[in-house]
Amino acid sequence: MTRIDALATTEFCYLTTRGRRTAAPHRIEIWFVAHDDGAYLLSDSDRSDWYRNLVAEPSVTLEIAGQTRQTRATPVDPADAASAPVRAAMVAKYQPGYGEDLARWGGTAWLVRVDWPPKG
Repeated sequence: MTRIDALATTEFCYLTTRGRRTAAPHRIEIWFVAHDDGAYLLSDSDRSDWYRNLVAEPSVTLEIAGQTRQTRATPVDPADAASAPVRAAMVAKYQPGYGEDLARWGGTAWLVRVDWPPKG
């Protein structure tokens, strides 16, 4: 299986941020989609802890398909039209196994790009 295949078939990734107040590590399991040289995540709100943590400190740890890397996370401007293919890919990846329609979530959730593989 190639790296691209592994990313396409892996259901979850694990993101570890640092608490913006405590600096304690916070690890979550989250859906993702690989696109170009990044892994993209969606947050229901810009008020979620993990999202606020990475805005305060963009250095994160990302684990995908058993590979763990120190990398950077960057919120994507909601007005950026280039995010449309990423959003569509996220809905296409997860809609078949999900009972509710994900189209609204895919179009309105807060998009985050994580360097994968990390730039170095």
